[in-house]
Formats: sequence, C-alpha cells, structure tokens
Amino acid sequence: MGVKILYDGDNEHAALYCSTSEVAFGPIFHDDHGHDARDRAELFLKWLGARDARQFTDKALLDLYGQWAAQEIDQWRKEDGEDVE
Repeated sequence: MGVKILYDGDNEHAALYCSTSEVAFGPIFHDDHGHDARDRAELFLKWLGARDARQFTDKALLDLYGQWAAQEIDQWRKEDGEDVE
C-alpha cells in the first residue's frame, strides 16, 4: 500500500491518494505545456525520491509542489530554447 495517482482523463486532472486510507491529498495536477497530468504527478513523486508524500503536512506538500513546479517550468523553457536565469 502507498501513494497512488487518481487520474481523470476526461477532465485531464490527477491527484495523489493513499491506497491504505482511500483519501486523496495534495495538489491537483493539470495537463500543461503538452505534458499529461498523470505524468506530471508521477514526476512529482519521483522528484520526492524516497520521501513518502503522506508524511508531509498540507502546507509542506504544497511548498514542495511549488519548488518542483518552478523547476519543471525552467526545464520546459530549456526544452523550448528559452533563456532561463
């Protein structure tokens, strides 16, 4: 049991949920810049590494999401050939 991804392909949103408690938590992931919401949620979990997303408070998890999203946007800009400072 652990953290899983709940995906709504019709509305192109994804969320994290605990497969033990069956409770969703954390940010909502959207399709963005041609990147699938489910893929973005998977990348966020990989970015967390060995840390279990369920261990964080809502605020801490959203702060981590903000850090990750900023890095993701920088990466997209690099892929598009934009200058990133």
